[in-house]
Amino acid sequence: MRYQGQMEAPEIPVRDADLDSSGAPAQNLANRQRMVFAGLGLAVYLFALIVTIPARVLIPLPDADGTIWHGEALLAGGSRVEWRWAPLRSLVGFGFAADFSVTGVETTLAGSALLRPGRIIFENVGGRADGALLDILAGSSFTCSARMQLDIERLAIGGGVRGGQGRIDGEPGVCQAFGGVAPVSVPALRLDLTQTPGVAMINLAPRGQAGKPYMVGELSKEGQLRLIVTAEGAAAMPFASPPGGMKIETEF
Repeated sequence: MRYQGQMEAPEIPVRDADLDSSGAPAQNLANRQRMVFAGLGLAVYLFALIVTIPARVLIPLPDADGTIWHGEALLAGGSRVEWRWAPLRSLVGFGFAADFSVTGVETTLAGSALLRPGRIIFENVGGRADGALLDILAGSSFTCSARMQLDIERLAIGGGVRGGQGRIDGEPGVCQAFGGVAPVSVPALRLDLTQTPGVAMINLAPRGQAGKPYMVGELSKEGQLRLIVTAEGAAAMPFASPPGGMKIETEF
């Protein structure tokens, strides 16, 4: 007897060329390398563009010269400030960070600063300075010829949280109010700025006599500055206060 049926054809392996990905890893590596080189090229270009920006665009000094990378400016009174940009600290601090130095006849200062819109933070500022330089920077109504030694750990002014920590020692000298008033001799003074939670305490007194202040005050983290010139301070510093002392409250 004869049986009829269908015979199954044997499976024949099919080789799909599209499935062969032996060259894909090398191609991906080449693509990644091209992207890295392109990114580095762009970063170098942007860096070169940034460092050539004129200093006067960013530095808030009228005579700023050079670039934001390295520049200088002449300050009133003959002192000169020079700075070098710190790119990494600028990135971490979200601002323009720089190391600076100030030099003059009686001035040799160095420190670092971080500039943000409407705000500046000084750190590790130390050295000696002529009293006239501080008068100019502070915009006071008098000038002093006494030399000073600065040791400022931190001072933050402008927008954001204000405060500071540091000390200024002044040598005996002569101060005079603008307007032809007779000069006055002042003893060696010490200004202490002490940071506490929420407020920085201020104390100006003869050196070695912190308990007999000429001026006391506080700077809140919101920027309210409150100063009191004592009767003793008014007598020793008539160029800074009317007789009997006074109280000052302002924004800093």
